[in-house]
Amino acid sequence: MGTTLKIFPVEKFELLVRAYLDGIVEWEVLHNFAQAHIDDEYEPEFQRPIEDLHLMCLPEFRHDAESVDDRPRMRYLLGVLELLREDVAELGQSSVRERELTRIASEDPRKHSYRAQYRDQHRRKQ
Repeated sequence: MGTTLKIFPVEKFELLVRAYLDGIVEWEVLHNFAQAHIDDEYEPEFQRPIEDLHLMCLPEFRHDAESVDDRPRMRYLLGVLELLREDVAELGQSSVRERELTRIASEDPRKHSYRAQYRDQHRRKQ
């Protein structure tokens, strides 16, 4: 029995993040969505900002005093996502995908292992 690759639902997640930033939904809604998609794969052309946003939403509890920079960072990452969408429209998906995969491959390999560890820390216990 093979496993089906699930692609992270970028548009739905973006809407939830924007709703959270606008005070329409609570942290718990964003967190539950992030948890439900913890093993989904990211589209390479959008991976960098979406993965950062996704990882930000994994902690179950969020304390405003401890995360004063979260909201501006979320807005920044949404801006990066929008720029990538503009690049896809202008340059084509395959061109942007190749560029982003090259950037990801050039990153410190520890970054990817640290992210995997962080994801595992927040994985729900079965």
